[in-house]
Amino acid sequence: MATINPQGNISAACAQGCNGALAMYEWRTNGNALGTVQLAQGGQPPMEWKLLRCGGCGAGALAWVRAPTGDYTTSAAVGRLQLLDFYPEAASMKKLPDAVPAGLAAEFREAERCLAAKCTRAAAGMARSVLDKTLRANGYKVKKGTPLEQQIDAAANDGVITAARKKRAHDEVRVLGNDVLHEPWREIDPADVEASLHYVQRVLEDFYDDRPSVAALIKSLGKTTHEDDPSLLTSVAPD
Repeated sequence: MATINPQGNISAACAQGCNGALAMYEWRTNGNALGTVQLAQGGQPPMEWKLLRCGGCGAGALAWVRAPTGDYTTSAAVGRLQLLDFYPEAASMKKLPDAVPAGLAAEFREAERCLAAKCTRAAAGMARSVLDKTLRANGYKVKKGTPLEQQIDAAANDGVITAARKKRAHDEVRVLGNDVLHEPWREIDPADVEASLHYVQRVLEDFYDDRPSVAALIKSLGKTTHEDDPSLLTSVAPD
């Protein structure tokens, strides 16, 4: 996630010429500010939209900042700037095993892009969906309508995922995703979504890092995997 330093410059993953690498964006060059739009709101510290430039590739970006003293440079000197938003920022791309099916990988990447765009509720829901589809693609649909909760428990009981991973899959992924899908609207902390995606990534590694061995184990338990029934990749279960 983008962060602002005491000088008012912003560290973020460059979504343009730096191909996702961490870059420093500067709001002035050769001592001259690149551009600012300021909005004062009835006695509140003003908000500013500032044009910045990537120090690596030179691409432009826009930061939405609150300057508590009403002066960007003075606020920067004492480190009191608040970064409200930054665009564009590259999505954080976690490494996935090569054997992960294309559809699961694409949905995981879309969840990452949602998080990068600060659409945290969408990202949390999609993280849950990837977990659901991964389990069901590997035979954890005992019968039509098997809840995700039971799928997670069954995978742990079979030894495909550990007890620790089972707990994280419930607490960090399933519960958060269910809150988004079924509970009244609330803001979702980006850190919670980052944790959810982290543990979905770990589950994907459990199933696909050593795919031949895992597939053999699952089939020895009498389950059908997506290698034998591709339709399992698109099935979705309730909670």
